[in-house]
Amino acid sequence: MKMFRVDRLIAMVVAGGVATASVVSFDAFGATAPTAEPKAVIANPVISNPVATTAPAPAPAAAPNGPPTPRIIVIDRNFILQRSSAGKDMVNQVQTLSKQSETEFKTQETQLATEANQLQQQLAILAPDVRDQKEKEFTSKQQAFQTKVAQRQAEIQAGFNKAAHQLEVALEPILKGIMVERGANMVVDRSAVILSTVDIDVTPVAVQRLDKALPHVKVELTAAPPAAAVAAAPRAPAPAVVPAAAPAKK
Repeated sequence: MKMFRVDRLIAMVVAGGVATASVVSFDAFGATAPTAEPKAVIANPVISNPVATTAPAPAPAAAPNGPPTPRIIVIDRNFILQRSSAGKDMVNQVQTLSKQSETEFKTQETQLATEANQLQQQLAILAPDVRDQKEKEFTSKQQAFQTKVAQRQAEIQAGFNKAAHQLEVALEPILKGIMVERGANMVVDRSAVILSTVDIDVTPVAVQRLDKALPHVKVELTAAPPAAAVAAAPRAPAPAVVPAAAPAKK
């Protein structure tokens, strides 16, 4: 029987990207989760040496009879989630919720495991109709338990997503301010950058300002649609009881 796994629930933020954990996955602010080998080759931003804030730069001049020249700045949204005060706090809260859920469901899991062992021992001596009924009853209990666990996993995921949206809302005016300072007219996520010969990554200063604007975001259990719980449930759990062959007639 599969149980609440804390390590799987909090394995959503890893170095260089966001993991697609088997229970919980999170694409920061709607970004597609990177592969194991990220395409971006620009260096990771270093918080200890943040990018200095500069005076507002002049707006890019428009080409004759053409669109303005692109002026780009880059941010790493995964890095912001990992290193900002609010992002780290969110992960810690998910860990706490996961451990609390594991404790809450542990007793029921143990009871089901004990019942499965007892039923396994009785199968060979039970009449076929009684055996079928007991197996049916136990399967119903097992499925109900798995549904409850999956629903809790979905509630934690929904709570994390809600908190991440709040972080995104707080980040937007910060990025707009940096764009004005740098004279930029476009913000690109680091995952979309293949190669750059100039330092246009403003992630560290964005993290600094976000920490002041939003140092904490509450992650709490949030109602999730049934479809989310179904997606979080094990796809094909192994049966807890293997029917025994009926005794041969003499």
